[in-house]
Amino acid sequence: MELKLLELGPRRLALELGGVSAAQSNAIRRALLADVPKLAIDDVEFHLGPIRDESTGKDYDSSTSMFDEAVALRLGLLPIPTDLGQFRRRSECSCKGEGCAHCQVMYSIDKKGPCTVYARDLVPLGDAELAILEPEVPIVRLGARQALLAYATAVVGNARDHAKWQVVHAVSIQPRATVKIHKRSGCSAACLKRLAEAAPEGLLEFANDRLSYTGGDDASRPLLLLGTQKLCEHGSLEVVVDDADHLVTFETDGSLSPRDALRYALKNLKGRFEELREAVQAIP
Repeated sequence: MELKLLELGPRRLALELGGVSAAQSNAIRRALLADVPKLAIDDVEFHLGPIRDESTGKDYDSSTSMFDEAVALRLGLLPIPTDLGQFRRRSECSCKGEGCAHCQVMYSIDKKGPCTVYARDLVPLGDAELAILEPEVPIVRLGARQALLAYATAVVGNARDHAKWQVVHAVSIQPRATVKIHKRSGCSAACLKRLAEAAPEGLLEFANDRLSYTGGDDASRPLLLLGTQKLCEHGSLEVVVDDADHLVTFETDGSLSPRDALRYALKNLKGRFEELREAVQAIP
């Protein structure tokens, strides 16, 4: 297997995998989507009853314009920066699931209306670096005399447990393709011109009775011409697909870097195949 890094950003990664089958590339895709863990809010405890503002002496009702379950769901979907070297699942923690600094993070929220509650109002109890990554996400609107007082607990999980633990999104796997333009007898200039006009913008150009590919070096763009090539019965336009060379792109929600997400997915995939190999060898 060959790997070539094409793009690496804070939340996006693109690479080229050579010498792999579609099944192997798809296994990496599924591991990225379902197996990479992160922190997400899993438990929210809402204060019940009146809430007094000691500075003004006013009493507020512990209610919002939404059900508590809906507010808790929104909190659970907020991205939290996760260091997998520090945090682990409760089931794998030395505290045996009781909850400690290595398997959970506590947050508090205390807002009084009228106002809009944002993700930035969810304050980590302890390390400030664990603040929500998207602070301007609106959570709920509070009316006059309404207040939200709650404590939330974030734990480690993955997307197999719930979508709120999904780190990687928009995973795309495409085979590398190239465009070949042939000089076929019987294919008129009108036919070549029709191909250029039917192709997606910026991919084909017809000039001086010649057809040329203008899609640049992006190896995924030739795939857009798979439908166009069928318009020429002479085969002047050919899109050649390499099933052993794949382009992989994906994005993260920011809780993990793309590099860390890919490393964990590959390590997890290797471990699962090792378990399968050992199970097969144990068969008498």
